[in-house]
Amino acid sequence: MRELNEETLAELRERIRPYLKEDRYRHTLEVEEEAARIGAVYLPEKVDKLRVSALLHDITKKDSFEKQLQYAEEFGIILGHTDVASPRTLHAITAASLAARDFADFVDEEILSGIRWHTTGHDGMSVFESVIYLADYIELTRTFDDCIALRNYFWGSMPAADERRAQAVHLCRSMVLSFDYTIRSLIDSGEVIAADTVSARNCFLTRAASLL
Repeated sequence: MRELNEETLAELRERIRPYLKEDRYRHTLEVEEEAARIGAVYLPEKVDKLRVSALLHDITKKDSFEKQLQYAEEFGIILGHTDVASPRTLHAITAASLAARDFADFVDEEILSGIRWHTTGHDGMSVFESVIYLADYIELTRTFDDCIALRNYFWGSMPAADERRAQAVHLCRSMVLSFDYTIRSLIDSGEVIAADTVSARNCFLTRAASLL
């Protein structure tokens, strides 16, 4: 994996352009900045790695459902029935595999896991994965009511810098709220809810309780 600095990150920003539509590219740059901002609170030593994961998180987003299935076959990805029934989440799975192939010089397993779990979450999410998930949800160009509400809650209720345990609880509660919004939206639209999302919500609920 290459050394990460301003020069190499600028190179990566240019290399991802062909993989993204213009509006998705703008979103991606905002996710990068949001990930760096959240990371400065929770993982200051990994901000550059968070930037890489954010830059690569949507590199298969523009591809069709059929193309997603082709990626799955090409990379030996075994898809569950809820994966196939929720095509909007497939890009997280395929993007991680494509990033490992096309951007091998920029990634490690932690960066790839941030990409892989940025849509559904999963039981036992790491702080790194949580930062990427939240950054994608609350970056500043997101104008959906739920995104605005979560953004306002997350930054508006952030504990002081010296209150590390309170900050950890706040992260857990923010993640629970994000899953609540997502699950309610999926129920309202009659869509499949990934089991990983339910498991992630429960995990953060119990994690928050254990920190109190």
